[in-house]
Amino acid sequence: MNQRTISLAALLAAAAVLVIGVAFTVVRDRHYESVATVVLSPSTEEPENIPTLLESFERSGTLGTYVEVMAADDTTAEARAMGVSITVRAVPDTRAIRLIAEGDEDAVQPALNSVIRATRARQTALSDLYVLEVLGSPSEPTLAGPGTGVLLLATALLSVFAAVGVVAILRRFGPPGSRRPLQDGLFRSGSAQSEP
Repeated sequence: MNQRTISLAALLAAAAVLVIGVAFTVVRDRHYESVATVVLSPSTEEPENIPTLLESFERSGTLGTYVEVMAADDTTAEARAMGVSITVRAVPDTRAIRLIAEGDEDAVQPALNSVIRATRARQTALSDLYVLEVLGSPSEPTLAGPGTGVLLLATALLSVFAAVGVVAILRRFGPPGSRRPLQDGLFRSGSAQSEP
């Protein structure tokens, strides 16, 4: 296989990766996300009991209970009606809970507000010693996942890797005919040496 054929194959591989990468970047779904943080604070009216409450917080399972309440179907019903997915997770070693809404740009903030509002409405049924306070209000919508520039840069790098890979493979595992001149030369030189 001559160098021209190898170069053409490398160019075709690079072009294919570029076309696929650019097409994906253009037609991909553009989801937005908004993030909010809430915290559980002691609600007792007796300040002397607050240290005891805080010491027993981890053992009480309160944080996990609120995570489940906030992620429940009844709590997220309004958000799901807007076509928004809600992720709820506890922040380790804190009394904070992080909420992430992903969906359309104009729906993610209202969806998070609806989840917080619904949790507060259900909180009275828990008869809990903690109150839910907003530590970080729902953020402005931002594009979820890597940006367009990052995807295009990754596509360019992958196209270069594809071209280099094709060249390496074709040179290493090309047809036997591409290595025949070298082998024939070795055989000729060996036979010449064996002749008297």
